[in-house]
This record gives sequence, structure tokens and C-alpha cells, in this order.
Amino acid sequence: MTLHVALNGYFWDKATVGVGQYLHGLVNAIQRIDAIQLTIIIPAYTSPPAVPQGVRLYRVTTPFDGRSRNLGKLWFEQIAVPHAAALIGADLLHIPYFAPPYYSKVPVITTIPDLIPITRLAYRGSPFVRLYTALVTTAARRSSGIIAISQHVADQASQILPYPSARMSVTHLAADPIYSPQADAIAVVAQHGIVGPYIYYVGGYDERKNVIMLLHAFAALPAPIRAHTWLVLAGQAAGNNPTLFPDIDNEIAHLGIGARVKRVTVSRFDGPAYYSAATIFVYPSLAEGFGLPPLEAMACGTPVIVSNSTSLPEVVGDAAISIDPTNQAAWRDAIAQLLNDPNQRHQLRAAGMHRAHRFSYDITAMQTAAFYTQIATRG
Repeated sequence: MTLHVALNGYFWDKATVGVGQYLHGLVNAIQRIDAIQLTIIIPAYTSPPAVPQGVRLYRVTTPFDGRSRNLGKLWFEQIAVPHAAALIGADLLHIPYFAPPYYSKVPVITTIPDLIPITRLAYRGSPFVRLYTALVTTAARRSSGIIAISQHVADQASQILPYPSARMSVTHLAADPIYSPQADAIAVVAQHGIVGPYIYYVGGYDERKNVIMLLHAFAALPAPIRAHTWLVLAGQAAGNNPTLFPDIDNEIAHLGIGARVKRVTVSRFDGPAYYSAATIFVYPSLAEGFGLPPLEAMACGTPVIVSNSTSLPEVVGDAAISIDPTNQAAWRDAIAQLLNDPNQRHQLRAAGMHRAHRFSYDITAMQTAAFYTQIATRG
């Protein structure tokens, strides 16, 4: 029996963001499973990337196209997607992010990347955002099944929504195959003015990412180490709310470390080189649903220091140094020790690559397809 699965494809044209990476990785792998037929439902106004052979695109419009982005997105998620899934005769509707429709004639499976808008006060947002979160939280409880991208998220969903664990599946994410050690990495980053050892961070700049603590830990390094080491920060803030997005540049100036800190914009094409050339990758996040950057860094053979909070220990296992994200002195000491110890870096490099190979979208796809069958059979 072939299952026809409709996918909410709102993020199909956003392949560099977390949900887009998940959606592309899942589709590219699951379309090779004969028992699954996929249709991706997308907003009509987008110019989507090509889909794998055998996967179909279905475009839908909303009354708010070209008028209101937020209302258009809400209509797409709550009205257009479930209506289209029923219209095309799908057996299941998979929503790959935390935005399930409240009502659907087709059974819904919802992937929950994280529950940060519920668990962290700074992320609850405006009254509109809080109302939206309440809507999708209620809708998630009505889902026929939930996929959590980590056991941490599954445990939170069981407690917070609440949702029965018997109707949940944990399917981890994976690093894209482009992330592997790059032979020309040092030459690539040198073209952007980075020569010599560097500590690398890539990710968001919102408060949970804990970049301010990282800046203080770097500023507290012994002067001889700091004088010959760069701190390279990739990424950018996604908003200007000072509570949610601390002023990184102001903090760099206040600490007097601007001469050794580089802010960079890294293309997806150059991402593996920046990881590969780094002496250390650091990820001090306070809260994650999964945590792809440490996994990408390990896949590139980069020694990793990571926060020991939420899902991150589940991702890195014992293949990275894990530290309390609130302990600035411990971060300073761990960075200094690793910079000075090539043997430890070599051990972490080997352990990290071995760990990263345990995650793949082929595994994710097989687990997801099995869950599709389980939910479809249960009815």
C-alpha cells in the first residue's frame, strides 16, 4: 500500500533556515521510499527550488497574498493547507514545524522543533504572537501524531501540551552531506581576512544563544592567547527588540575586544570551510530543540565545546566538551585548555566525526515513514 502524504511546504523556498533544512533533508531521503508518495503544498507567490523526481508541488492562494504577510501565513497554515490536503486525496497531512491546523479532514502529524515560545518568557512576543501560540498549541493536542526532533522535545511535549507519548516519535535531524572536512578551508577563510587560529560560532543572536556570555569568556582569556586568536561570529540578529536581541556590537566595544573579533556573513557554500578551518567551534546556547551547528561542526572534523543544556548533550554525546552555559569561568578555562592542547583537539576531532556519522536523513526518513504507517494504520 502506498501512502499519499501532503506536506506543508511553507519553508520549501527557505532551505537555509532550520525548518527548511529539515524539510529538504526529509523530502530528499523519503522520496526514495517506494511506499510513500509526497505532495508539497506551497504558497502560490513563492518561486520554489526544484523538487526530487516523483514529488509533486501543489500551489495555493490566500485572500491576504500581497496584503498581509502574517495573516497570509496564518490562512495558509490553518485553512489553505488542510483544504488542499483533502482536495488532493492525501492519506496524511504532515506539518514540519509547530503550526498544525486546528481542523483538518485529513489526519495530521506535527513535527515540533522546540517549545521555546512556551517555555521562555522572552519569546512569548506580542498579543498576536501569544494568541497564535495558543492556537497552534491547542491544535497540536488534536494531532493524530507528533514527531519530536529530540527526546528533550518529546519529554517537554508530554509535560507541557500535554500529549501522550504513545502517539509520539523521536526522529533526530542530521547534518547536510555538504558538511565534511574541506581540504582548501584555510585558503577559503583567508580570502575573507581570517588568518591564524580562530574560535568559531554560527547561529542566532537572540538571548537564549548566550553570545554575550561567550564574549565575556573570550575577553577573560589570558592576554597572550587572545592576542593570537580570533573569535569569529557568523549569523545575524533576526530582529531589533533589545530584550530578545542583545546589542552584540556594543558589548564587543564595551569589552575592548573589537581588534580580535570578526563578524562575518557566511554563505551556505562556504559554511563547511569555516567549520573545517576553525580551531574550535563553540555553542553556548541556553535552550535548543536539537542543535544542528555543533553536529555540522563535528561532521567537518572541528573540536566542539557546547552547552550541557536541553537537547545538546543528546546530540553531541561524549564527543564534545559540555559545560554549564551560565559558568563563564568554565568556558574561559575550557577554551584556553583546548587551544593549548593539540592532542585533545585531535581526540575530539575523531570522536566528533564518528558521532556525526550516526545521524543521517536516511535514518530520519525511515523512522518518519514508519511513523506515517503507524498513524495511518491506527486511523
